[in-house]
Amino acid sequence: MTFQVTVRYSDGTVRVMPATPDQTVLQAAEEYGIPVVSACQSGVCGTCVGRCTEGDYEPGNVVALNRSECDEGRILACQARVRSDCTVEFEYPFDGNAARIVVGEAVVTRIERLAPETALLALDISGLPSALGFRPGQFAQLRVPGAESWRSYSFTHADGNASEVEFLIRLLPQGAMSDYLRDRARPGDRVKLRAPKGDFYLRSAARPVVLVAGGTGLSAILAIAEELVARGCPQPVRLNYGVTRAADLVLLDRLARLAAAYPNFTFETIVAEPSADWGGRTGLVTDLLDGTDLRGGDVDIYLCGPSAMIDATRAWLDARRLNNANLYYEKFLPSGASSARTAAPVPEFDPADIRRRGRGRAVVIGGSIAGMSAAKVLTETFDKVIVVEKDQDHRRAEGRPGAAQGWHIHHLLVAGQRQIETIFPGVVDDMVRAGAFRVDMGEQYRLMLAGSWKKQVASGVEIICAGRPLLEWCVRRRLDGEPDIDYRYESEVADLILDRDNHAVIGVVVTRNGETEILPAEFVVDAAGKNTPVPAALGRLGLDTPETEEDHINCFYSTMQHNVPPERAWRDRVMTICYAHRPYQRYYAAQFFTDSSRSVLATSLVGYNFYSPPRNPDEFRAFARQMPTPEIGSEIDGLEPRSQVFNFRYPTMQRWHYEDMKTLPSGLVSIGDAYCSADPVSGAGMTKALLELDELRKLLRKGHIHDKRFVRRYYRRISCIADLVWSVIREQNLRYPWIPDVEKKRPFYFRAQNWYIDRVLEAMHEDPAIYRRYLMVTHFVAKPSVLMRPDVTARVLWKWLASRLCGQPTLVERNFGQQKIELRQGARQTGGIHG
Repeated sequence: MTFQVTVRYSDGTVRVMPATPDQTVLQAAEEYGIPVVSACQSGVCGTCVGRCTEGDYEPGNVVALNRSECDEGRILACQARVRSDCTVEFEYPFDGNAARIVVGEAVVTRIERLAPETALLALDISGLPSALGFRPGQFAQLRVPGAESWRSYSFTHADGNASEVEFLIRLLPQGAMSDYLRDRARPGDRVKLRAPKGDFYLRSAARPVVLVAGGTGLSAILAIAEELVARGCPQPVRLNYGVTRAADLVLLDRLARLAAAYPNFTFETIVAEPSADWGGRTGLVTDLLDGTDLRGGDVDIYLCGPSAMIDATRAWLDARRLNNANLYYEKFLPSGASSARTAAPVPEFDPADIRRRGRGRAVVIGGSIAGMSAAKVLTETFDKVIVVEKDQDHRRAEGRPGAAQGWHIHHLLVAGQRQIETIFPGVVDDMVRAGAFRVDMGEQYRLMLAGSWKKQVASGVEIICAGRPLLEWCVRRRLDGEPDIDYRYESEVADLILDRDNHAVIGVVVTRNGETEILPAEFVVDAAGKNTPVPAALGRLGLDTPETEEDHINCFYSTMQHNVPPERAWRDRVMTICYAHRPYQRYYAAQFFTDSSRSVLATSLVGYNFYSPPRNPDEFRAFARQMPTPEIGSEIDGLEPRSQVFNFRYPTMQRWHYEDMKTLPSGLVSIGDAYCSADPVSGAGMTKALLELDELRKLLRKGHIHDKRFVRRYYRRISCIADLVWSVIREQNLRYPWIPDVEKKRPFYFRAQNWYIDRVLEAMHEDPAIYRRYLMVTHFVAKPSVLMRPDVTARVLWKWLASRLCGQPTLVERNFGQQKIELRQGARQTGGIHG
């Protein structure tokens, strides 16, 4: 069955495509060359948001949408599957929208049989609608001529704008592409192609590079090697190439030319099943690593080849604890294999047997900083801890698909620093050595508050600032030496295992590539974030589910990185933040160096009630000029882009009130965003999770985990933390009049509170002592009540009164007086109160 999908763009362009029930809208669009902008393709980042105005569909995973948006017909193209003819609208133009997939027909120019089981296919792509612009290491999908199937192959060369592309293809005994190449392929044949695809590609090389290829995995590795040579990379580059038989070795002449032209490049081959006349190295490709200088892990490693080779190499690296190596890899799946994670039926189980096998074991759902920290804490109580993580093994300081927010600004607040140090002593120093900044927030942060720049003065409040990937990487390396912690990567928790007689969770059901496994556990911690599977699993088991509280804020982050030459690097600060003063402003901006080298500037732009984030560098610069100050845009003018535009959508502040449930199963708790997720602009997420984990740790040390009151005690304790974070952050967002049910959510003291907070912000500009107290509140080491102490109140009110007696407007009135008048006029017209 096939349905017709009509796609409409903001410039009036209309395209029509077929879609089958098993395809997402994005998959169908990519197949037929319809540009739809996307990023994570897992329903997390929200980049591919659109609106279905006609027809029926299944929404799929919609964590990046709130309920009112779902009711309005908004969809995520990477998740939605149509169930009838549909019309889908996107709020960007057809042309120049940064959709990265080029679709068209290529022409076969050459088919070379390089080995009995390996062919090289060359295609003329000069007739494509645009240059592919792929990065070395990426792949293309080719449609087998005369068949409906698509196959994925890595580019064998580095030039992403060449008019001819090449692919190494393994010839299988029975395979659609293999049969075509052996039997029917001729120059002049037309092959449909879509590219570029994949997150395996060459990064900036600041350390020695080790390339490992297995079989036709040489294709991507050779492209990376050629690019390194073309760049004149000053670092040593080593390539290890392994095959099953000597006859499988191909393109050795190209490797030899690279070695001759570039003294820093060396390569070696190895054969697993040698013939009698083979005179080279014998064994597996991991055997070559024994003779490779890995510098204690201070290297970047790229792996490409069959799954068995990738897994063996990763195991080899793990066994030698080379934890600080940046590891990038691409697994080759069998032709036609799917990486989709589809749940299999839960197998029959005996609760008594599951309980017996789960003794002394704990499971953590999610491998974020909260999840990894929880795993470490649980080792104090349990013999074995298993972390279930949906992403691949991620050992590098960069973003990952399951944490689309990872590319954006992150802070580790004072309270968070204190807590993570109790779990991983010395880890903050690790972060600083790895490139994070540890600075006085008052001195090294340039802040725009209440519409004006605040003077930079010492505050005595130290903050850790870096990209989330660096912080997460430092914590992950600490777990590599933990024998009591295991990981299940590329896996998802599909269900909970419940002992109904004892009303206790005794394990989880995990799926990976369609296969199901039961992990027995005495204790389960849900650190899966907003996309947690636990509330739905409780409902399927017929148990109570927590009441959900939501604030729909429609927040969109956009981040882009630029290279900074030394002469343009700031020396007086590491961070610039322009806070949106609600309700008069809805844009927020932050610029920060990604590490202490000060060579890469990241710019994060944030919009509230916003659906049109920038999708390319030109749109990003235009959006930067809409920020509270034009300085944000001018800082990146003339800088070389280092990254694409990364978008992340945060539609809803969300809290699950487990503490109010009448009955709670024992053996299961939630932490972090899986319990309470607040506006990420606050920078409080990691710190809040660590504070919750501290409460769990205290209870675990007392024992009694099987006591029916254990879980309730835990939720009662952390609800106080959530109340504090929720109220501090929510107070600002409830100033926006467009938030659904805002008048019902505002407390009776809302207007008075806002008035006083504005006066505090004004006083902070001139009073360092008040600023320090404000920071202690926002860093969760002091309660908000410290801002109401008599000495603070007196100074705040005196400054306001002095302005009034002198007939001068306050800072907020000077900066937003006209907007305030307009808002009040709008309130009178609509009957609303805007605060």
